[in-house]
Amino acid sequence: MKNKKTFLYPLIFLLLAVIGHSFYIYRFFKDGTIFTGPNDGLEQMLPFQLFLYDKWSHGQFFYDMNFGLGGDYYTDLAYYYSTSVVFYVNMVVIWWLDLLFHFKTDSIQFWAVNAFYVSVVKSAVAMYFTYLYLRYLKVSRMPAMLGAFLFLTSAIYFRFTLYWSFFSDVFIFLPLLLLGIEKYIQDKKKIWFIAAVTLSLINNFYFAYYQMLFGVIYFVLRMAFRSEDDRATRKDQWIAFLTMTLLGTGMSLFSFFYGVKGFLQNDRAPYEDGMKLFNNFDQHANIFYDNYLIIVLYITLQALFTFKFYRHYFYRFFALMTIALLYLSFMPFIDSVFNGFSAPQKRWHYLLTFFSSGLIAMYIAKFRQISVQNYLYSLIPGFIIIILSYIYIDKKVEWVWYLPVIAGIGLIVLLTRNKTFNHYFYYAQIAVIMLFNWHVVKEHNLYDNYNPGIDDRAKMSYIESSTYNSQVQQQIIDNLKKKLKPGERIDWRVLEQDNTPLYQNFPGVSLYSSIFDGSLIDFYYNALMINLKEESISRYSTFQSRSNLESLFNVRYLVRKDYQTDIPLNFKLIDSKEKYRIYENTAPLPVAKVTDTYYNESDLKNPLERERAMINGMVTDGRETNTSLPAVKNLLPDSSITTSGAQWTEYNKTLEVNPPSGGIVIDLPKEALNQYDDFYVELYAELISAESNIQINVNGYANNRLFKSSKYRTHQDHLLYRVAKPANGKILIGLTKGTYHFTVKGIYGENYQTLTEAPRNNDIKFTADGNKMKVELHNQKAGHLVTPIIYRDGLTAQVDGQPVAVERGNYLKAAVKVPAGAEAVTFKYVPPYFYLVTSLSILSLLLTIIYLKPVKRKRKK
Repeated sequence: MKNKKTFLYPLIFLLLAVIGHSFYIYRFFKDGTIFTGPNDGLEQMLPFQLFLYDKWSHGQFFYDMNFGLGGDYYTDLAYYYSTSVVFYVNMVVIWWLDLLFHFKTDSIQFWAVNAFYVSVVKSAVAMYFTYLYLRYLKVSRMPAMLGAFLFLTSAIYFRFTLYWSFFSDVFIFLPLLLLGIEKYIQDKKKIWFIAAVTLSLINNFYFAYYQMLFGVIYFVLRMAFRSEDDRATRKDQWIAFLTMTLLGTGMSLFSFFYGVKGFLQNDRAPYEDGMKLFNNFDQHANIFYDNYLIIVLYITLQALFTFKFYRHYFYRFFALMTIALLYLSFMPFIDSVFNGFSAPQKRWHYLLTFFSSGLIAMYIAKFRQISVQNYLYSLIPGFIIIILSYIYIDKKVEWVWYLPVIAGIGLIVLLTRNKTFNHYFYYAQIAVIMLFNWHVVKEHNLYDNYNPGIDDRAKMSYIESSTYNSQVQQQIIDNLKKKLKPGERIDWRVLEQDNTPLYQNFPGVSLYSSIFDGSLIDFYYNALMINLKEESISRYSTFQSRSNLESLFNVRYLVRKDYQTDIPLNFKLIDSKEKYRIYENTAPLPVAKVTDTYYNESDLKNPLERERAMINGMVTDGRETNTSLPAVKNLLPDSSITTSGAQWTEYNKTLEVNPPSGGIVIDLPKEALNQYDDFYVELYAELISAESNIQINVNGYANNRLFKSSKYRTHQDHLLYRVAKPANGKILIGLTKGTYHFTVKGIYGENYQTLTEAPRNNDIKFTADGNKMKVELHNQKAGHLVTPIIYRDGLTAQVDGQPVAVERGNYLKAAVKVPAGAEAVTFKYVPPYFYLVTSLSILSLLLTIIYLKPVKRKRKK
C-alpha cells in the first residue's frame, strides 16, 4: 500500500497541476496564447534558454564570443538559468527526447511550448513538497492537498512563471527548506535540510538569499517558541543547523560562488531615493480583491478570525505569520530588505501566499470543530471587504458569487449530522474552494497578466512576425553569416530587443541582461559615452552609429529598416529585401592586430581621442606608454547657441523648457562644416523640476531617458551625441518640458582620417570554438596582440606553446605580449578559481556523507 501511494501522489499532483494550468492550455490551443510574458519572457527568458541549451548540448561551457560582445555566460546568467537545477533537469529531458523526436530546439517556438511542460511539472513537484510539509505538521490529507493546490495555483506563482520563469523555482525550494527544518527539530533527520540548502544555493543565488533570510527567521521563531513535538534541544539545533548549512554551502560552491561573483562585479548605481513607511493605499493595494501581484483568498480572514484554533501550535504559528506578512506587504522597506537593501521589489510575497494557503489548509482540516455562531462571525470581515471592493472599485470580478456558495456549503457541513452526507459536503467544500481559487487566478491573469496592452504580443503569431523573428529576417541573417569571417559581427536587432542575436543565432553587438560584467557598463557609459536610444542599466546595444566603434568591434554588416536613417558614415548600401536594408563596412579593421604603440588612458580626455588611440595602437592603464595623441579641438567657442521654445535661467547652466517641448539651436562654424563629416556634441542634462521620463532629441536622434528614481536608470547625465553633418549647419537639441541643469560641454568634429589610414594587416587569422580561441600570425613584429576577445579574469594564453599573461587592452579587449616571429597564440577560458571551488564542493560532499553516516559502536561483552 505504501508503494502504491508513492506512485499515486505524483500522479494526483500532476493532475492537479494540469487543472491549475487549464486556462493557459485552453488559450494556447484556442488562439495561440503562449505561457511567456511578451516583455522579459520573450526578450530574456526564452532567448537565454535557447542559447544555453545550444551551447551545452554541443559541449561548450563558460565562455562564448556571441554572448553579446563576448563573455562568461556561466557567471553572468547565474541569475537566470546557467546554474538552475530545474533548467538542468529540463535540458537533460529535452536532450534525451530529442534523440527520438528530433525537436527544433534552435527555435523560440519550441521553448515557448516547452514553458507549459516545465511549469506543469514544476508546480506538481512543488505541490508534493508542500503536501509533505503540511502532512508533517499533522494536517490531514485532503486539506493538505488543498493547501498545496492553493499555493501552486496562486496569482503570484503564475505571474512569476509567466514573466520570469526562474523566479517560481523558489516555490519548490521553500517548502523543501521548511520541511528540512522541521525534520531536524522534530526527528533529528538531517538530510532534508542539507539537500534543501544545497539545491537552493546551486539553483539561484538571488533566491538563495530569500531562502536564507526567511529560513533564519523561521528557525529563530521555532527555536524560541517550541512545540510539544520538538525533540532537538536548542543547543543541538544551533550546532546542527550551523554544521548542515556549512556543508550545504560547501557542496554548492561550484555554482553559488559564480552567482555571487557575477552579482558583485555588476556595476549598478546604488539606490539612494527615499522610501515611504507605507505604500499608497489605493485600489491596487487591496490584496484581497485586486492586486497585480497577489490575491489573498478571503477565506484567510475566516481562518484568522477563528480564534478557537489558536490553541494549536502550528495553527497559531501560521496565523501570526500570515498577519505579520500581511502587515509587512505594505512596507517598501521590507521590499528593499529582500532585494538586498537595494531598490524595493515585491518578490517575497510568495511567502504570504504560502502561509495563507497553509492556514486555509489547517482551517479546513479542523473546520468541523467550529461552532455555527463562531463560523457566522468569521464570515463578516471577508464579506465586508469583498462586497465593498466590488461596489467601490472600478473593476468587477466574476468570482464574487462564490462567497455565498462557499459560505452555504460550510454551513451545511456544520449542520449536517449524518456522517456520510457530512463527508460528501466536506469534500464538496474543498472542491469548491479549489474551483474558486482557479477562477480567481483565471481572472487575475486575464486582466492583470494578459491585459489588453500585451495580449496581442503574447501569441505564437507574434513570435513569427517581423516584430520579433520573421522568416525574412532569418534569411537575411543566414545569408550574411555565410560571408562573415571569424570574429566579425552583424549590427542588427529587432526593434528594442537586444537579445535578437541570441535567438537568431549570429554574432551581434547587443545584450539585455540584469547582470553582466561591470567593465562593459564602464566602457559604454563612462569611457566611450555610448548613448543608447532607450536608457537602461540592463542593456547595451549597437554603437550609436559611430564608425570608429563599428570598425573597432569588427562590425562587417549592418541591417536596418527602410525608415531608419542612423547609418554610420563608412557603411554603404549593398542590398535590400522587402523593408530591410543591408549595409557593409567600407573601412573595416583587422579582427586582431599586433601593435607596439601604447597610449595611457589617463592622457585621453574625450571619447574621440580614445577611439583614435584604439585604432592606432593599444590603450593601457599606464603600465606601457610610448606615444600621445594630438588633442581633439573643441568647436564650442566658435559656435553660437540660441534658445528655441526655452530660456536660460543661467546661460549654459540652467535651462527652462516651455511646454510641450523646446531646446537650443547650435550654429556650427562654416570652416568646420567643410572640414568634418560628423560632429559629436558633449552635454550634461539633468531634469530638476517635477520627476518624469524625458526625451532628448538631437537632430532626429530621439534619446529616451528614465525618470530620476527609476530602478533601471544609468545615472549617467553626462551624454554624447553623434550628428551627421547637417546641411543647414545647425544642430537642434530638443527636450521635454521642464527645468534642467543643462550645459553644452563640447562640440567635436570627425573626418575619420585615423580610421581610413589605419594599417590593415590581413595576415592574421582568428578562430573561436566556445571557450577556446586561436590567433595565427605570420611574420609579425614584436608587440602586443590585441584580439576581439572580451577580457575576463580566467582567460589564459599560450604563445607558441609557452604560457603568457593575458592583459586588458583597449578597455575591453584581451591582449598578450608576443615576440617577433611568433606564429600561434591560443586562448582558453575557465572561470577563475573553478578547480578550487569544485574541489571544495567535492570535499564538502564527502564530509556530508561522513556526517550523515551513523557511527556503529561494538558492544562490550
